[in-house]
This record gives sequence, C-alpha cells and structure tokens, in this order.
Amino acid sequence: MVDDDIGVTESESEDLLVPLDDYLLNGVHIGLRYKVADMNEFIYKVRPDKLSVFDVKKIDERLMIAARFISRYKPDEVLVVSNRIYGRKPSMEFAKYTGCNAVNKRFVSGTLTNPNIGDYIEPKLLLVTDPSSDQQAIKEARLMGIPVVAICDTNTRIKNIDLIIPSNNKGKNSLALIYWILAREVLRNRGVKKFDVEFEKFISKAEPQPHILKMHEIQRRQNRKKKKGGRK
Repeated sequence: MVDDDIGVTESESEDLLVPLDDYLLNGVHIGLRYKVADMNEFIYKVRPDKLSVFDVKKIDERLMIAARFISRYKPDEVLVVSNRIYGRKPSMEFAKYTGCNAVNKRFVSGTLTNPNIGDYIEPKLLLVTDPSSDQQAIKEARLMGIPVVAICDTNTRIKNIDLIIPSNNKGKNSLALIYWILAREVLRNRGVKKFDVEFEKFISKAEPQPHILKMHEIQRRQNRKKKKGGRK
C-alpha cells in the first residue's frame, strides 16, 4: 500500500533512517509554493494549496549519502554554516557531537578567502543550511575549490552545490531533525554505534526574526483580501 500524500509504501518506510512519522510530524517533506526546475527531481507532488511535497525516500537517501561523504573527512576539515537563525542551534549541535567546525554567528566575508582576518579558516568541506542565505560562504568555497553540501528547499538554485539534501530548510523542527540524523549517521560511519542525544536538543529556541513576522503579516492580509474577493 502506498501513502498517496508522500509516495512511500509500508515496506519502504521500514528501511528509512528514522520512522516515517518523524519526517512527517516535523515537516521535513513540506516545501514552498515556489519551486525551481533544479529541484523537480526531488519533489513528489504539488498539493491543492500549491505547496510542494518532497519525496521522503529521496530525502532519506540523500541524508545517507551526505553522512557517508562527510564522514570521509577529518572532523576539523568540515565547516558548518548557517545564517538562517533556526539553523544556528542545530548546526552548532551537529558540530559539537561530530567534532566539526561551525560558524556560530553571521558568516563574515573573507572567512574562507582572506588569511588576514580573525575568522579565517581553511576547511576541506562546507555544509550549509540554506544556499539562499549562505550564498557568500558558497561563493568563497567555490573560489577555494571546497566542495559544498547543502540543505535545499524547493526554491533553491543549485549552482555551485556539489551534494543536495532536499528538505524544508525554514522550519526549526525540520532543521533540527536533519542535523540530528546527519550527526548520528556521520558518527555511525566513523564506527560510533551509540548516539543517545535526544532530537529535541537540536531544536532552536530562537524567536522569529522581525522580517519574517512582517512577511507573515503581509501574507495574512493578502489571504484575507482574496477571501473577501471570492465572496463577492
């Protein structure tokens, strides 16, 4: 039997890295109304409300591939970046448990290219939370020949990205689960069989940023106008 909302059969769900409900309840598979052709191969369907839905099997598959890829590098050769506020906490927790480096503030221009600044670092692999907000880090990685692993939503253009992890990269729970799975799987690939950290520890406690609240208010007003217009 196939769940038509996500395209996963009962037998396939048994092979996922985490229970299917973990992906669904945390909204990992829910994309945006806006999608680009670059991400079409990872999208299972578009709902009646125009939100795109990722193929959960492909999310799971890419997480396995990404974890194997990351684990090939020494921990101090990997840099994790998140300018997206909901990604700061989970990316820092990922770095903490895997031993990787992380930028715990806004990425400073020149971090990967200018040896004369205090934040300069020479990683061999870059992991970013959202290519839209982490563009500067990706640009510098490309200049320095550093491969890039990125968590990509349906609106992501994949230029200069070497390995895509398709996922909702806006929600705090979604980002927490993605980074939690990555941490566990990277450690497993390194031979660490036990990972007792609760997923909830990776969830950001940050409040929504002002511009996001403003955007949501604008969207609510537009929706109210549409509803009023439809009743005429």
